[in-house]
Order: sequence, then structure tokens, then C-alpha cells
Amino acid sequence: GVISALDTTKQSPLESSAGVVFKSRANSYLPNTQLFDTTALKVPLQTNRWWQNLILEQGVDPIHPYPYVVKCNKTSATVGFPKFLYNKANMVSDQAVDWEIADSTGALTKRQVTAIDALGVEVTWSGQKSSGMRSRFYKGMPFQTFELTSMAPVLKTNHAILKVEPLAHSVLSAHEHILQVTRDVANMPSLTKVTLNNGAQWLVATKPGIKWKAANGALVPDGSSGTQSYSGFVQLAHMGDNPDSNLSVLQQYAGTYAIEGSVTYAQVTNNSTGGRSSNIVLFYKTNTDAGGDTSKVYNSTSVSTTMQLLSFVLPHHVDHMEKTSLLSPGLSGYRSAKGPLTAVAGNMISYNQPLEPVSFEGRNKLSDSDRDRIQRQLSIDVATSLDTSAGDPYFFGKSVARVARLYQIASELGDSSSMGKLRDKLVSSLTLWLKDQSNSDPLVYDSSWGGIVSSKGIVDPGSDFGQGRYNDHHFHYGYFVYAGAILAQHDINSFAPLRDAMNQLLRDYASPSYADAYYPYMRHFDPYDGHSWAAGLFSFADGRNQESSGEAVNAYYAAYLYAKALGFSQVADFYETILNMEATSGRRYWHPLRSQAQELYGEPFIHNVIGINWASKADYVTFFGTNTEYIYGIQMLPFTPA
Repeated sequence: GVISALDTTKQSPLESSAGVVFKSRANSYLPNTQLFDTTALKVPLQTNRWWQNLILEQGVDPIHPYPYVVKCNKTSATVGFPKFLYNKANMVSDQAVDWEIADSTGALTKRQVTAIDALGVEVTWSGQKSSGMRSRFYKGMPFQTFELTSMAPVLKTNHAILKVEPLAHSVLSAHEHILQVTRDVANMPSLTKVTLNNGAQWLVATKPGIKWKAANGALVPDGSSGTQSYSGFVQLAHMGDNPDSNLSVLQQYAGTYAIEGSVTYAQVTNNSTGGRSSNIVLFYKTNTDAGGDTSKVYNSTSVSTTMQLLSFVLPHHVDHMEKTSLLSPGLSGYRSAKGPLTAVAGNMISYNQPLEPVSFEGRNKLSDSDRDRIQRQLSIDVATSLDTSAGDPYFFGKSVARVARLYQIASELGDSSSMGKLRDKLVSSLTLWLKDQSNSDPLVYDSSWGGIVSSKGIVDPGSDFGQGRYNDHHFHYGYFVYAGAILAQHDINSFAPLRDAMNQLLRDYASPSYADAYYPYMRHFDPYDGHSWAAGLFSFADGRNQESSGEAVNAYYAAYLYAKALGFSQVADFYETILNMEATSGRRYWHPLRSQAQELYGEPFIHNVIGINWASKADYVTFFGTNTEYIYGIQMLPFTPA
């Protein structure tokens, strides 16, 4: 049964009445408010979402809603179905541009991000008169959907259009047999198959009664001059590498699309085994749900029901899903940078994430000889390895976490003398940064975006590994929070003066509450991919990235221990779930078994470890060098019980 489910809509116990305990400053890199609706998106702003490129620089770099690549320009949107290319150093996407959807009269002149949710982003185009276009982008959607208002739509392509074929519907489709409903044929979407000269076939779906024709190398509604006003949806779906088989599936689900996404996490126990897991549910509200769009695509003539959503899941979802949840027959020939995509039907994706036991202590009991050897080394380290003078947050964080790790080891060995020395070093080091704030690069609260950054980073994007632009905060502050967790666990009185500041460092990278007034909800974590994204406010054509899976795991291990030490049980359970999700995706996509690597990638790019994972590529390299020990080492550190 369910044993814990955190309500993320309410304030968390990590929040206090202290407000912000760091000095407040404006960032030198201000949000481009032309790119988003400031009434819908307010400080604290998200900085590391998969769609982040939409609100960075001029917003022209692509986003990657698998299996597509999309660009959102001021006057149009482009959609491409990328191919992946392999060499020994990396796997890259060709960043294809297959279609551009626009108004043939040039009526669209502005686009903004107008809403976000746990899984996706809404983009709205506006301009002359009442013309407009809107799309909600979510990962794993076979159809890219655009809602048009009073537009003269044109679908441009760089490829030659070889054939345009209107398609007839079968009255009763496979999933309707299951639902025991029939559709009103007059209200079924119009479907058109388009063949391009690059060999690709695409399905175009619109509201009932619309037909398309090729004109001047583009698609326009048939029977019009290309300037006729149209209101309704347009869906584009690549038909994969088996178009005939895929078509029979795609046409069953055309017309239904996601308009809202949410995620729930609930820890559960298996009553028969006592094993623990977290049930992860990605839930999508669709246009055909009650409360969705007012103009229904479907009318059911036998029972009141909603039409199902078609979507894709990633390999790590499949690993932990009931296989009966997978669509059969499914869709073939769709993939992402994380490997093949598998089709599912329904408004929610549900799977159970196993929870591996983890704590402050190591899992294995030490032999007497091992204890003696570790004690000897601990004495040496206490005498020689307690330097915490690093001036930047990353290297200071690593050094103070090392002191904390030695403190924990001393506790497990019962070495009270070393514990005292290590506690004093922890307190003095953390006090300098968090209480006195008298270090050479003090932390400040960024009032422009909503977060804690270094003084140097807030003015110089190149300082402190891009810290001022929210790169790698979970790596940096994860080390701080680990140190805080160890100190709080062993000496809560010594920790007490540091508590408010440490709470805020944790909330900076992993606030568990949407109601947090100062920090965005779970800044780095992507619940669909099951791992974090780094990169911050830097725009990359390849999308978001993350290098060190080990430091990402450490960030949530630290968060879990910290919540445990402070007695926040539901928050701790939430972080335990995130920790296990991050570790699972880390193993699956950064440390794949060879058989898994062969599934995810193609020759000659099959390695035992990935250096950097991106939204659209994977690199056997690091940001600081190509040495093999760098590539493996950055995925191993830090060495903790997690």
C-alpha cells in the first residue's frame, strides 16, 4: 500500500520565516521578457528545463520533444524528424528541419512561452488582427500539434512533395473495441498522407472536413487560394520506418493531444515481499477530456468516454513498467538520444521505481582488519587533508564534503577524538560561507531569476563554472548539503546556526514545493527522462546536457540525508525517490551494460560509459578533456554509500 506521498503544492518544512538570508542582487544576465508572458512566468523562474532554449538569448535554438526537433521562431515553427549519426567520439543528431508551419499572409509576428507545467511548455504565436497559433510541447508525443485561430496555414518543406493522399477512416478502431465505443464518422479528424522525396512519409491530421494540396512546394488547404482563414488543430506525425503498419496505429489516435502534464510520486510497499518502491505517474490531460477544448474532436455514440492519448516511453520506463502497458501492435522506427521509443496508449504513464536501501553508513560490515586499516588512514587524513580554503563554490563544496565524509567515517569507527576535530573544522568552514559570508566569493540571492549564486558568477558568466547562470548548482550545492546533513545528524546544536542558510541552498537546486516563493520547484530534475539537466542559462543547439551522473546522484543523496537528519520524513521519502530515479537513469544512460549500449547506440559508438549526455547527442568526452580516466572518473565521484 501507499506509505508516503508528498503534497508538492504546499510549502515544505524546509521553508522558514527568515526569508532570504543572503544579500540580494540583480543578475547581469536578465530574463528576456519578450520571450515569455510575465503574468504567467514569474520569479522564481525555471533555469534548467528541457525547453529552456525557448527563453534564452533570442529563443531561436531548438528544443527536443522526442522524437522530434522543434524551433519556435517569431513567425513560424519548424518540426524535424532527426536521424542519429555515430562515430567513435559521439552520437549526434542531424537536427533535421522537415516542415515549417506558418501563416501564408505573414500574420504571425510574435511568439512567447505562455505556460509551463511539470512535463512541458506552452508556446503561443500572435500578430495581426485575431490570428494566432498555440502548441503544447511534451516529450514522447508521436504527433506534434498546433492549434490555429483565424490563420491561413501553410506547411512549407525543404523537400519535394511527391504525393498527397487523403485517407479514409475505418469506423471502428482497435482501441475502440477495447473501450466499447464507436465514433461519429462526421467528427473524425481529416487525415492526409504526404510522401517526400527524402523517402519519409508523414501523416497530417486536422479537424474534420479539411483537405490538403501541394502548391508551390508547400501544403495548403485544398479549395483555397492559400489565404482562407482556418481555426482548428494541425497535427504532424512522421510515419517511422514501417509506415504501413505505423499508419494503422497512428490514425486510431489522431486528434487527441496533451494540453497539461503533471507528475505524482508515491512510495509503496509490496505486501507479499515487504520490498519498497515508488509509483511514478506521468499524467496528461487531453483536449478530449472534460474541461478540455470546447470543440470536441470525437463524439461517442454509445458511452461517454474520452479518446486515448498515444505517447512514447523511454527504455528506463519500459524496464519498470508492466509489459501489458505497452501498445501491441506498437510503432516502430522512433528513437531519441536515449535509444528506442516504445508506444503506449492512455492518459498516464505509470511505473514502479525500485528503492535501494541507502543511509549515512555503508551497507557492508567491516572486518577487524579493514577497520584497523581505515583507522590508520583516517588519522593521516585528519592530520593532512582538511584544507577548505578553495575560493569558489564547487571546490569549496568538494573540500567541505570531504571533511564531512571523514567525520562520518570517524563516527562509524567510534573515533571520538577525530570526530571532535572534524566537527570543529566543518562548523568553522561552513560558518565562513553561510553565516559570516566573509569568504572571498560570497553567495548572494539573485533577484532576477530566483536562486543563490556566487558574487563572481552573477557578473561574469565564465566564473565558477557558469555558477551565476545556474550551471551545475546541484553538483556544487549537493556537496554543501551533504556536509550539512552529516553535521546535523551528529551534532544538531552545532548545526543550528547554519540551518536557515543550508535550507536555502537545498531549496535552490531541489525545492520540493511549487509554493516556494524564492526558488523554483526541482530546478534541475526532469521527471520524464528520470534525471537532471545542468547547463543553466546557456543556450545550446544540442539542447540541455549533464556530465557527471555521480555528482547528480550525490545531490539527491545529500538532500535525502539532510531531510532525514532534520526529521522531515515525507520530504526525505520524496528525495529518496528522486535519488533512485537519478541513479537508475545514470546506470541506464551513462553507465549502460554492453547489451544496453547496443540497444541505445549504433557502431562504432558503443562505450562502457558516456561522458556527457545531451538532449540530442551523447559524447565520449568531458568538458575538461578527452582522457579515458577523465571520462570514467567524472562518472564515479564522489565515493559515498550512495
